Amino acid sequence: MAEEPGLRNTAFASSLWQRGSIFITLLATITALVTGGGYLILERGRPFGVARKQPLPIPTPSPQLIPAVPRREVVGTFSARQTLADALAEHGLSKQEIYRFVESARPVYDLGRVAAGKPYWLVFAPDGELHEFRYPVDDKRYLTVYRQKDTYVPVMKEFSYESRVEPVSGAIDNSLFMAVKDTGEQEQLALDLAAIFTWDIDFYADIQKGDSFRMLVEKEYLDGRFVKYGPILAANITNQGKAYTGFRFNGSDGTAGYYGPDGTALKKSFLKSPLKFGRITSTFSRARLHPVLKIVRPHLGVDYAAPTGTPVVAVGSGAVEFAGFSGGSGRMVRLRHAERYETLYLHLSRMAVHRGERVAQGDVIGYVGSSGLATGPHLDFRVLERGQYVNPTRVVFPPALPIPPERFSEFRAARDIFRTRLDGIIVSDGN
Repeated sequence: MAEEPGLRNTAFASSLWQRGSIFITLLATITALVTGGGYLILERGRPFGVARKQPLPIPTPSPQLIPAVPRREVVGTFSARQTLADALAEHGLSKQEIYRFVESARPVYDLGRVAAGKPYWLVFAPDGELHEFRYPVDDKRYLTVYRQKDTYVPVMKEFSYESRVEPVSGAIDNSLFMAVKDTGEQEQLALDLAAIFTWDIDFYADIQKGDSFRMLVEKEYLDGRFVKYGPILAANITNQGKAYTGFRFNGSDGTAGYYGPDGTALKKSFLKSPLKFGRITSTFSRARLHPVLKIVRPHLGVDYAAPTGTPVVAVGSGAVEFAGFSGGSGRMVRLRHAERYETLYLHLSRMAVHRGERVAQGDVIGYVGSSGLATGPHLDFRVLERGQYVNPTRVVFPPALPIPPERFSEFRAARDIFRTRLDGIIVSDGN
């Protein structure tokens, strides 16, 4: 249901911010964007954190956009199954006027695609005539439709962000996830950091108290308020006394990736773990007391404790050899990979793939469960090398292609700038 507080722009911004939505935060500064000004962007080749002033790439609004008479502003949020027609009808627009409005916007955006939970902004004249409509299409663009004489004019515009490169660091007491949150950052940054080193560090098994992290990350601001994270440009994790460092750089195929100081790709053919976060409850063993059968038998995999429904991803690209129920293993997925390896994922609650299907590294193939002989929800993850079971935590998988020799000097220049800034970050022990 829409609210009609008769807001000024500042009150409108405050209301949107309290909704806790990125899109609402973005809308809070649309008025400033539309009326002109400038914005800051990072420029390649300039020192990090030094910005360049650019003219705002948004056309000057038509005079009809700002009525001379006092106007009424309405801030609303689309509810589940609510359409734009429903919202406009609540504010007195006729079916004919709504149809004309939606059709006028269609060449730029189909307003039949408005999403539940997203905000919208309406501006009415005292006589009830709709003068303006604004809607955030995504975190980069917003649609504005304004009245010009007897027609509606749709314009798709881009939000103007200020990018800042900022340091983030912390000591790990329990998990990387909690350590990043303890710095005041959001969960997404922990996931982004883990993704860089996921081929070398198992964030279930390897993280210990006393480990630490440092990073340089782009942050996007709108009207001085943080909105979202950009890429992590450089990062370091010290794990069990060993330092892992990665620098973001466009590889030989033009795709951005992370590379060690010597130009070796951090990405490998296999991930270290099929789950992002959790803990190992049972290790690889040739003789283990089975928790259900109560007999000693080999446990040829690693058990990860995780809630039922936690996504399980393929550790490497390959083909689905089996996806179904397999006795005590419960619901199981078996993948065959190109490099002499096979991987198995046991006790799933449900599967997301079928036999014969091809999957890419990181694709969700199923969800944690307790099917088969299991005392509770967990994932039993197994690896075969040339048909023999091996300890998943000790397998060393081959890396992807390194920085090509002809581009190494370019990489080295960027690496040295990042490394100097990383080395200058002091990690607090939290005391």
